Amino acid sequence: MNIIIQILFLSLTTVVSTVAIAQPPWREAVRVDWKQHRSTLPPFCAVNVKQRPPFNGPNFGRDMTWGNHLCEALVKIPICRTYFGKDRIECLADQSKDYTYWISHAKNPNFGMLPYLHTGLGQLYFEMGKKAEAISEYQLALKKNPKYLKAYKSLIDAFIDLKQYDNAQYYLDKAMAIKTHKAFKRRQQKLNKLTQP
Repeated sequence: MNIIIQILFLSLTTVVSTVAIAQPPWREAVRVDWKQHRSTLPPFCAVNVKQRPPFNGPNFGRDMTWGNHLCEALVKIPICRTYFGKDRIECLADQSKDYTYWISHAKNPNFGMLPYLHTGLGQLYFEMGKKAEAISEYQLALKKNPKYLKAYKSLIDAFIDLKQYDNAQYYLDKAMAIKTHKAFKRRQQKLNKLTQP
């Protein structure tokens, strides 16, 4: 019986390692036409987006022109996440350039997409292990929109991960003052457990 288990284990290990080897290099895997995936992307990736509310409003306008770069990255990021280690980090870093491209080309300081862009970039940085840069991006998002709850969630999670519980509590209190959301209640419970003596 023991020999059968060992043989099954070796067979399974061989199959798993063969599958891992069969994965193409990430640069090849991300060569996709993002426009074929529009239905799975956020509304700002839609055709003629600049003619639709809210993207045709005063805080959007011309700065929506650069969105196609991010739309392409949003299709590639899930592909990057199928890789591990150095390949995953390199792939995510390559996609993060599309966030920074849109941010750097936005001319309107009140551009309505900036909180979303800074938060998304922060999430990629955090996943890549660049935690200080991630926190800076979340804080930039909150500077642009002090009520952007997604940035609060990410910022609180980052501070909890770094064991900076006082900072996490500070931002959790600010977020709860905006909206008592169940996601924030769960974070409060987690923080309470972590800070109990």
